[in-house]
Amino acid sequence: MGNPTTASAHSRAEQFRLNDLPTELWQEIISQLEADQASLYALTHVNRVCYAISIQFLYRSIDIRDPTMCRQLLLLGTLNSQTQFMQFVRKLTIGICPPDHENGDFIYDLIHLCGMLTNLKHLAIVRTIGTRSTLYWDEGNRITPFRRYWRGEITDLPANPTYPTLESFRVDIPMGDYLRPLFQHQTDLKSLELWFPFHSYVSKEIFQPQLEKLAISGESILTTIPSDFKPTHLAIDCPSSNPLWPSRYRQGQQHFLSMPDTSNLRSLEISSSLVDEIKLCITTTDVTFPSLVHFGIFTNERADERFFKERLFLMMWVGSGYQAPVAMMNLLKHFPQLESLSVQPEGMGDWTDQILDSQKFIDLLRHGCPNFKRLLWRSHKGVSAGIRYFENGLIKDASMSDIDVADYWKSV
Repeated sequence: MGNPTTASAHSRAEQFRLNDLPTELWQEIISQLEADQASLYALTHVNRVCYAISIQFLYRSIDIRDPTMCRQLLLLGTLNSQTQFMQFVRKLTIGICPPDHENGDFIYDLIHLCGMLTNLKHLAIVRTIGTRSTLYWDEGNRITPFRRYWRGEITDLPANPTYPTLESFRVDIPMGDYLRPLFQHQTDLKSLELWFPFHSYVSKEIFQPQLEKLAISGESILTTIPSDFKPTHLAIDCPSSNPLWPSRYRQGQQHFLSMPDTSNLRSLEISSSLVDEIKLCITTTDVTFPSLVHFGIFTNERADERFFKERLFLMMWVGSGYQAPVAMMNLLKHFPQLESLSVQPEGMGDWTDQILDSQKFIDLLRHGCPNFKRLLWRSHKGVSAGIRYFENGLIKDASMSDIDVADYWKSV
């Protein structure tokens, strides 16, 4: 049996060495765990040095989308009671419940909180997990400040609220009259995502000179994209609730979609209702994509069954005998630097389904795009999202979350 006195001395010496490490070294060690929230939380219980450093990283990037809103309310309570934590928040992604939820007033508290997060640079206001967009309505959050005023919970409506100065801003829900001023306050955005379509956006509020990454959902706004706008990343969505093939109905009239300057464009994702429009832009206006390395096509969740049925009759989607569609390959060949493609299978037998199973289609794709390396697909009808790598003569599949696949276009 060892000497207990010696063991105790070793323990004290080890504890001393840990506590004696420079703060800069602790900072570097703990920074490697920034994405591991569980480990960061555990480190807050080790010693005072670890607590002081790990708490900064624990609150630096927050992502909460709890459909019960319990975690969002807990975060709000913690920050209001421990105001010293507010300075650590740099990135906040938070799920907002529909307006008729029992916590439908939370958006009011959130906007008030954002004004106190002095170092907040990245804000994403999204739907809670598993919540359908149909539960949100255009002016659903219009009266949330007034609800509390009417109930006597607050005595005055905020006259001059403060807003953070953001570098990136994302909104997946209706803005309403209280969220819109936060958006209008922003003048230095480099990334902007407006995923809820039923707003009358003002072009000058969106197409700012310094903006690099833009996601926009709508109809009229897609006709006003300025030609001198030079994004590096672009995602555009025409939310079709019925069959939308504008070029077919126009019978050769001017195309619906206006395109920005694509000379710097590295990533482009479009809703499936805009595939025909992209083809028209290429063939009628000589739009080129010299720098594009990622292209994606997704289906808007508001599309109804007529939309899918019509696709079965379009040769651009389904070739003779369900072979790889030549028309789609004719589109992809305009992206000579393409390295990755993102699709959303629909279980209809069209090209987005074939590409996951047809080696012939993959061979055609790799022949037309020699730099092609990655195929990504979103979750659909029981099929989990994932990624397939084509490198060094090997093919390898890996799982990815649906959120990561949907957000891949921004990371290229």
